[in-house]
Amino acid sequence: MTRVDGFPDRDGDAAPAAWDRVKALFVQALDLAEPDRTAFVIRAADGDDRLRDEVLSLLASERAAGPFAEIPAPALFATGPGDPPWQPRLPPATRLGAYEITSFLSAGGMGEVYRARHTVLGRTVAIKTLSAQTTDPHAKRRLIREAQHAAHLVHPNICTIHEVGEADGIPFIVMELVDGRSLTELVRERKLSLDDALAYGQQVADALEHAHEHGIVHRDLKSSNIVVDGGNRPVVLDFGLSKRSLERTDGTAVESTVTMMGALAGTLSHMAPEVLLGGPADVRSDVWSLGVLLHEMVTGALPFQGRTPFETTSAILNDPPRASSSALPLAVRLVIERCLLKDPNARYQSAAQVRSALDAIRRRHAWPLIGRLLVSTRRRSLYLLGAAAVLVVPAAIGGARLYQWIGARDARFSTIAVLPIENATGTSEADYYAEGLTEALIGQLGAVADVQIISRASAVRAARDAGTLAAARRLRADAIVGGRLREAGERVTVDIRLIEPTRGRVLSSETYERPAGQALALQADVVRALATGLRLTVRPGADDRLATVRAVTPAAYAEYLKGRFEWNLRTPESLQRAIAHFERAIELDPTYAPPYAALADCYNQFGTLMVGTGSPREFRPRAEAAAIRALQIDPYSAEAHAALGYVRHYDWRWADAEAEFRRAIELNPSYANARIWYANLLMSRRRFNEALEQVHAGHELDPFSLIVNTNLGWVLTAAGRYDEAIVQLTQTLKLDSTYAHAHWRLSDALRLAGRTTEAYDHARHAVRLTGGSAPSLVAVAHVAAARGDSAEVRTIVAELQARARRGYVPPGSLAEGFALIGALDSAFVWVGRAFEERSNWVSYLSLDMVEGPIQRDPRFREIMARYGAVQ
Repeated sequence: MTRVDGFPDRDGDAAPAAWDRVKALFVQALDLAEPDRTAFVIRAADGDDRLRDEVLSLLASERAAGPFAEIPAPALFATGPGDPPWQPRLPPATRLGAYEITSFLSAGGMGEVYRARHTVLGRTVAIKTLSAQTTDPHAKRRLIREAQHAAHLVHPNICTIHEVGEADGIPFIVMELVDGRSLTELVRERKLSLDDALAYGQQVADALEHAHEHGIVHRDLKSSNIVVDGGNRPVVLDFGLSKRSLERTDGTAVESTVTMMGALAGTLSHMAPEVLLGGPADVRSDVWSLGVLLHEMVTGALPFQGRTPFETTSAILNDPPRASSSALPLAVRLVIERCLLKDPNARYQSAAQVRSALDAIRRRHAWPLIGRLLVSTRRRSLYLLGAAAVLVVPAAIGGARLYQWIGARDARFSTIAVLPIENATGTSEADYYAEGLTEALIGQLGAVADVQIISRASAVRAARDAGTLAAARRLRADAIVGGRLREAGERVTVDIRLIEPTRGRVLSSETYERPAGQALALQADVVRALATGLRLTVRPGADDRLATVRAVTPAAYAEYLKGRFEWNLRTPESLQRAIAHFERAIELDPTYAPPYAALADCYNQFGTLMVGTGSPREFRPRAEAAAIRALQIDPYSAEAHAALGYVRHYDWRWADAEAEFRRAIELNPSYANARIWYANLLMSRRRFNEALEQVHAGHELDPFSLIVNTNLGWVLTAAGRYDEAIVQLTQTLKLDSTYAHAHWRLSDALRLAGRTTEAYDHARHAVRLTGGSAPSLVAVAHVAAARGDSAEVRTIVAELQARARRGYVPPGSLAEGFALIGALDSAFVWVGRAFEERSNWVSYLSLDMVEGPIQRDPRFREIMARYGAVQ
């Protein structure tokens, strides 16, 4: 059937070309921000008044139509009728079974909501029914069926469905009438307190878990579907009512989370990536929506937003969530981050897990210190000594004084700095012990508590450059741990101070002492006391690991600490000495895991371009074996998981590497190396936004670390953000102008930005500082080539060839050198050798920043595919 205006009725088939033009223009207009749509349609119609009017009419209908589950919560439960957008279907005094309609509340595209009263019981309720405008023949059956499912849910945070019925052909749902305000309204009106946000999130998660246990997935969880009543109780609406119907081209109905073009913008920002890609909604997609809700509550904004549906979809599928304030506790950020992982298998697998995580964070603020001291007292009676293990006894921490202070002030600690433990033994031989104790306290606090712990390198630099309080300000720490090592022979004695830097007050100052064989137990004593004193939440399972600590042979522990001391110097010579100490520690105590993990770190570094003392083919299998052995002894070692992730990355086992890095971060979110190495993996896979998120997290944990700052600049360069990279790397060199790695990376950034003169100077600095390392020489060659100085490039290539005849030269350096002089056949000989030894260099060949003659040659893709270095 064709209308008189020449356009077809939508159920007819006449004038298909005209209707196709209407549909096409309508869809294009929907992809624009609403204020721009009318002008666009007028321009696109190009004088065709009928086309213009038809599309504008559709857009007006689209604005007016509100899908059934999109009815705002305050409208559903308002105290007055408001101004309905159309005449209600049911006037007051209409009877629906035992219920009498008393007033109209609101309406959406598929349904109407009324206030009603039970004529016998006198109970006031809300009644939902299909609107008169609903023409879908399946809507009635679906409404009743899904409401019957939801009626099985009985939970204090779920809107109760009292009855499902039908009267005079009108299906209806009788539900609880909640007096309150929508969470959307509360969030827009004011920023929620952290305690309120966590409490609401915990209760909503509990409601979701209850529904999931009954086989019901909400599929439309959002703040507008949650009402907070007068008792501050969040009530979730529309459980089981969020299925939608789409019409296929053949006119049949299908079920989907997306209702119609007009509904998409309303729910799109809360949809999980797998749902947007056409997959079914399940428990994990509800967890995603819960993450969106949590982000909105603690920041006041949605994590993914765009000006159009296309932009929002792209953000959800590809971008990390919008950054939250650094003042937000790290534990809260990590919970939200895990809820919003793109891969549903990597998220929390149930709402119960989210509820438990939020509960642990809330208990940090709610559990009185005296209760924890009582637990410690009970455990003190279990104190045992043995060769295999000892139960940790928390040492006295000035509990009365600290409890009195905390009772007088609601303390909140989100960032803690452990400053270097002072060696007060009178002998320089104990320097390694003091440094090792500092590092151990940082590592254990980061592994057991839900706060951000500043890394050792940054704490050392800040303490060296400024006094204690100034260091705290530079590190943005709201609590400081300092101490002195007084004995490190047969017995270990250490004094620990806990300081509040804003007032310069010493909150506690206590002494811990143990026999040398119980050094690990002493560390656990200190960590537990600090966690108690700072009212930190101990992660699930970590408390038990603190409570049961093995003994370690004193000589083995001393060798391990000496090895860590050498490792932190990060020179080829110090790494060799570190390996000797770690191997000796393992020889003395083969069941002690940390030396194995540290050994893996050393072997991994020997295979890098910067150290470059040997082939990864030699060192990486050793690193893998050491990391695996560490995990066989201690599967909770974040260091071992990160070291194994490093190995897997450069063996091109991308998914395995990512799993190891994620596990390391889960075990110790404050372990900066895991964040940095994970960022490098993400960068090599061209996932730049995620890489920047991780490298910024690492930088926040270790703000004065030279390698961390340099890696931040490197990722910015790889992402094409050259100006930002140049600023970052220039600031890094202000920390230490002799850091060769920063000169090398800055040279790359400057060259790619077209600033070749400056790039050449920094490349030459790197050559001088490294004694002429191959990678630094290649950096000079790249700049020389960019400046047209082919003679210098050939000189450098000749030098690298001569070195290769005498010893090891990273094959990637030779490959790049030959490519720069146009000798591609020779270049690919060395490319092949780089692939054979699985050089770290190979993993970054797909980045735009390194694209050159090698990447443009057809042989490159062939060799990548042959060795499985591409996914």
